[in-house]
Amino acid sequence: MASSIISEKASAPARRTAGLLRDLSVGLKQQMFFWGRDVVSPRGNLLVEQGFEKTRSTGLQGTSCYGMDWQDGRVELHGACAGWYPENGESGFIYIRPLGKCFTWLESQAPIPGQWPEESLAPLGPNELHQACYPFIDWWLHSEQWIEKSLGSAYRADCYRQHKRLPKSKSWLPPITAARWLEQFRKNPMNLERAKRFDV
Repeated sequence: MASSIISEKASAPARRTAGLLRDLSVGLKQQMFFWGRDVVSPRGNLLVEQGFEKTRSTGLQGTSCYGMDWQDGRVELHGACAGWYPENGESGFIYIRPLGKCFTWLESQAPIPGQWPEESLAPLGPNELHQACYPFIDWWLHSEQWIEKSLGSAYRADCYRQHKRLPKSKSWLPPITAARWLEQFRKNPMNLERAKRFDV
């Protein structure tokens, strides 16, 4: 399947990228729990408040999708996947929660949640990060800044504690540290420490 990220003969940059993408995937799994808490916040639906449009999923029954225009494309969030898809029909970025991995999305249209054909997915390598992944990271950081400004750092810290208490949960970096890791992932990934060794 296209989910194979590196080969035995992969270059050093490809190996480093693969490791960082594994970290990013773990972080996104945690972050999707946070977005789920944002939807049911006592203040109201925080995704809608940020400008997302809520629609019924055309794929998985009984679920909703959230979409917002961003950097000449569109960010779309769903309980099973999250990504950014450019408006010009070029390749985008997708994280698929059931697979626990990030991919390049090759189709000109955003995916239907639950439908991710093998031929529509490709590995993310060093050369694909800027075009496909970074717009989504930019939005993620922007959104977390909005959350902190609107609700204070205690809100996301509480989300983190709730996630840690879940049975079999695999907690990633705490929110403030996670934002620093993402900023460095965005600016200089080839010199970024793996998440388990990251300490700023």
